[in-house]
Amino acid sequence: MTRRRTRRRRLRRRLGAQLATRSRWGNSEEESAQEEDMTAEPDPTDGNVATDARRPPTFELVDGEGTVLEAEQAAPPPSITAVTPPHLPQSDELLYRAAREADARGDTARAIAIYRQLVDQAPQHVRARNNLALLLDNVGDHVGALQELEACLHFEPNNPHVLVNRGAVLGATGSFAAAESDLRRVVQMEPGNAEAHFNLGLVISRRGLWRDAIPHLRRAIELDSSRATAYFYLGEALNHVDDLDGALQSYQRAVELRPHNPKALYGLGIIFDRMNRPEEAAQMYRRSRELAGQ
Repeated sequence: MTRRRTRRRRLRRRLGAQLATRSRWGNSEEESAQEEDMTAEPDPTDGNVATDARRPPTFELVDGEGTVLEAEQAAPPPSITAVTPPHLPQSDELLYRAAREADARGDTARAIAIYRQLVDQAPQHVRARNNLALLLDNVGDHVGALQELEACLHFEPNNPHVLVNRGAVLGATGSFAAAESDLRRVVQMEPGNAEAHFNLGLVISRRGLWRDAIPHLRRAIELDSSRATAYFYLGEALNHVDDLDGALQSYQRAVELRPHNPKALYGLGIIFDRMNRPEEAAQMYRRSRELAGQ
């Protein structure tokens, strides 16, 4: 599971500062975000932005078993398309299990090959297509991922996991209006869907509508108070609307939940700068640089 989480952490952040969620049917596991390199203290007069614009946001995805994943952008491994599907029993569920086992071992190429074999013989296998889409997105094939998710929706048009995942991929690739449409559909169908609220908050914030993003990020936290990334992005949004006290509390909670995340410490530094607390700001920047350099 650690290996799978590490790989998902690599997926996206193409939106500008930080996005994304896809789903797989099941319970949320602890989110983990790849730390970004921050080497210089910000100019507190320059935009009040707590994230490094060189990297996109982290959306959440959901696999066929309901496990919530975090993903960041990654370049595709060179050998993915060259893998030959293994010779396995033809039972759909045996193939599905074999693909998941390969994925759990970190053998992405084999997992993709098995999922392709499975969806070729069982085109209606939505769980397999969904998981194949996540792996394709993880290796940088966003077009292929969207094709698989659209095929899923052909068979199950209102599947909330697939809609969340498509919204996450669309958001991470900059198609904000389409992403927002998918995610709002899920929120309407399932008001208690934390992944949909989280991703919707990210998509809206990437459009610069910070105040509109805040209720969705807060709702995601209400539904899952252990969601460190939601506190981080809420802090970012509150900073942009000049709610410094609220931003401070959100960043502090993000650090409590994930003490070794340099981005949250960096955000705290910016807030302390804006509050004219330079010594505390310098301490946060220093801690952030130390962690980013590890």
